[in-house]
Formats: sequence, C-alpha cells, structure tokens
Amino acid sequence: MEATPGPKRHTPVVPATAGGARDFVSVDDSGAFSYHESEPALIAAFEYVGEAACILDRAGNSYDLSLDPNRHLILGPAHGPAEFHWLRQALVDAREVHPEDHRLRRFYPETPDQLLSDLFETLALEHGSDTGLWILDIDGVTTRGQTLQDVDRCLSGQDQLANVRVLDPFGHVYRPNRHRKHWYLPASAGVILYIEVPPQRGGSGVLGHESAPHSPGF
Repeated sequence: MEATPGPKRHTPVVPATAGGARDFVSVDDSGAFSYHESEPALIAAFEYVGEAACILDRAGNSYDLSLDPNRHLILGPAHGPAEFHWLRQALVDAREVHPEDHRLRRFYPETPDQLLSDLFETLALEHGSDTGLWILDIDGVTTRGQTLQDVDRCLSGQDQLANVRVLDPFGHVYRPNRHRKHWYLPASAGVILYIEVPPQRGGSGVLGHESAPHSPGF
C-alpha cells in the first residue's frame, strides 16, 4: 500500500488553541505515526529533513524539520494549522497497515479538535507514557495499573475477552479483541486491539457494576 501523500499546508482547517505542552506527534514519509515527549526526542527520531511528512503540536500547528547553519536537524517555525482531512485519512491508512502500532481504536473523530485530542492521547498511551490510572474489569472484578503494557500483561493469559472492559486514564472504555495478523495463526498469536465502546450507565464500575470487588494492582 502506498504511503498517504503529504498534507496540503495552505488549507487551515485545524484551529490552534492557546497553551499546550511541548510534546509532538509526527507522521513520517512512510505514513507511520509517532509520539515524542519533547522537542529533543522529536529531533532524535529523524535523520533527514524530508523524513517527517507532518509534525504537530498540541495546538494543532504544523511544522517541518530544517537545518541549522551547521547542518544539524532542528524544528522549523510553525506554518499554520494541519489539514484535518489529510490527517484523518493518514491515521486510517496507518491503522490498516500497522494495526499493532495503533491498538487503541476510539470512535471515528468527527471534528479537528477531537482528532487532535485523540492522536495525542492514544499515541502517548501506546508509547507507554504513565499518564494516570488504567482500570481493567473482568466479570465485575476490577484491577488497576499504570500503563497499557500493564493491561496487556494482565490479559496475556486470559482465554476469553468477551466480558472484559478497560477504562483508560482519559475516561474512554474499550472492549479488548485479539487481532490475528494472518488467518492461519491462532488468535493467541495476534495482538490485542482495544475497541472503544459506549460506557454503560447505572453503575460506578467500568461495566456498570454498583460494587465490584477489586484487586490491588497489576
């Protein structure tokens, strides 16, 4: 599958918002998405100027890589908001080509703000950032952890996932599902995708249980 062409930078669609930490999301020239916790981490991830097709900050501003007078990579100035429709399609393509890199499958983003928020949140969580508490609910029994990788380890020996729900630190609820890379491989050989589902009403737990017991952590 061919990489998604670069964004049309003259179309200001994603509105910028005030403030925001200096972390970044990038799309490289092959269409792969990455999360970078800082500007130095962003620069270290690339080897040449054209390798980054798109770089975004939390305000939705887009950047290019550039070279300083000593021909070292640096982050160039912001040149306006990113193009929403290109960015959303690039994410759809990346999920199809590399499902193991995009395992948190939230609802389809309908607005630029939602897309931007989802990108930073899901990529940071998949990156392993400790952004808060995860809650895993298996048949009403809840367990807590600090990262998505903690959830993966807890589910690695779980044969059945139908009665499992996962709550991420941002309040999104998922149904885990094993994804096989090839039809002839057993389900256990695949990766776990987390498919967003509407939260159930009427209870305090992830699955709506009024008083689910819990274990101390995983």
